[in-house]
Amino acid sequence: SLLMNTNPTDDEYDEYDISDLIDELRTNYPLVSAILDKVPEMELEEAGTLVLLVDGVRWLGKMHALRLLSMEDKTVTDEMIQSKANEIRAKHPLLANILDRIRQMNLKETYAGMLVLDGLEHILKARQVEVLREKGLS
Repeated sequence: SLLMNTNPTDDEYDEYDISDLIDELRTNYPLVSAILDKVPEMELEEAGTLVLLVDGVRWLGKMHALRLLSMEDKTVTDEMIQSKANEIRAKHPLLANILDRIRQMNLKETYAGMLVLDGLEHILKARQVEVLREKGLS
C-alpha cells in the first residue's frame, strides 16, 4: 500500500516493489499516469530534475494544507505560490494537471496527494538507480 512506503534504502528499489507502486498509483491516482508512462525511458537527468520538481509540488501542497488549516505562513504570498507553480509548469508540463488540481483539493485529498507525490518520488529515484546501474556507476 502507498501508506506503507517510507523512505527506502538503495536495496529497497527492487523491480517488484516499484511495479506494485506504479500499479497502485496508476489505478488510484490517474493524474500521475502521464508521468508514469514516461518513467521507463527517462534518463538520469530527466528523472533527477523531476524529483526536484516534485519537491516543489509537495511544497505547494503543503502550503495549501496549511491554508486549509488556517495555519499558513503569512510570509508566503499568493504571488509566491503562483510563481512557483508557473516555474514548475514551465519546466515539466506533465505536472500541470497536478498543479491545477491542488487548489481544488480538500484537506483529506491534499494529504493523500502528498503521499502520492512521495510514491512518485520513490519511483523516480528508483529509475535514477536503475540508470546508474545500467551505466555501471553504482
